[in-house]
Amino acid sequence: MSKLPPLNSLRYFLTAAQTSSFKLAAEQLFVTQAAISQHIKTLEQHLGVQLFNRGTRQVSLTEDGKRLMPHIYAGFEHFNRGVAQLSQDSNPDVLNVTVVESLSTRWLVPRLQHFQEQHPQIRVRLEPCNTVRDFSGTDIDLAIRFGKGDYFGLESRFLLNDKYVVVCHPSLIEPDLTPQKLSQLPLLEESGPVTGEAWQAFLTKFNLKENSFRKILEVDDSTVTIIDAALAGQGFAVLRHNLIYQQLQRGQLVSLFDFSHPSAYAYYLVAPSHHFNKPKVQLFEKWLNEALQEIKQFLESE
Repeated sequence: MSKLPPLNSLRYFLTAAQTSSFKLAAEQLFVTQAAISQHIKTLEQHLGVQLFNRGTRQVSLTEDGKRLMPHIYAGFEHFNRGVAQLSQDSNPDVLNVTVVESLSTRWLVPRLQHFQEQHPQIRVRLEPCNTVRDFSGTDIDLAIRFGKGDYFGLESRFLLNDKYVVVCHPSLIEPDLTPQKLSQLPLLEESGPVTGEAWQAFLTKFNLKENSFRKILEVDDSTVTIIDAALAGQGFAVLRHNLIYQQLQRGQLVSLFDFSHPSAYAYYLVAPSHHFNKPKVQLFEKWLNEALQEIKQFLESE
């Protein structure tokens, strides 16, 4: 039997493959990016094949890398299951959840007291994080993610769809405001492909030119910042409806021109399959789905 490569090299390969980034893999494993790169280079030399296509910011698996990936994942998952069977849940009264920052701040945190009132024996520890976290070697029980639900080696359970709307503070609305006159207002923009797709759909629908708008604030991956700026009356923005539906109900924000665009992403509850067998996870999933009915009912009433 051929000699196996070092276990660390396999672990670094798995994390880099899951994150599509040597930089993010290094952050998750608390090592340097150079260490990740060197271990993967050593692994490639050991196997005699190239495993990654190196890009400026991201990496992607080669065909050989794709062939190797499921076997390495299965191996580490098997290790984790074996350890889990021995240790069971070492913290049955502590639930660790990593969740996208916007959903954590705008929706989950204000409602968590209801879960804790129902289940006072469980302490919830939240990690607001917009990057995909690796479950292996961590105490994370669950992740709530905004994406397409295709997370390799993990089980994804659908929670909720979303849509984009164009909104602003009511103080900015003039009686004769039209899509063509919207360029008179400052634009607050969260950069990203999904939000950008909704913005382009808005421009196309009303035959508008992007260069006619004055952008005063642009943030990368921080919906919360844009929502706060919109609530402060600093301009108009393209935002996810489910994060601001209460502000729309209360009249703190106004949806403009009856425009909406379905999001290509949705909210998912994500974890290794065996995590869903934990009693504390089952209780949280049940509560979360019941709590989300509030949003679903509001959408149906619109």
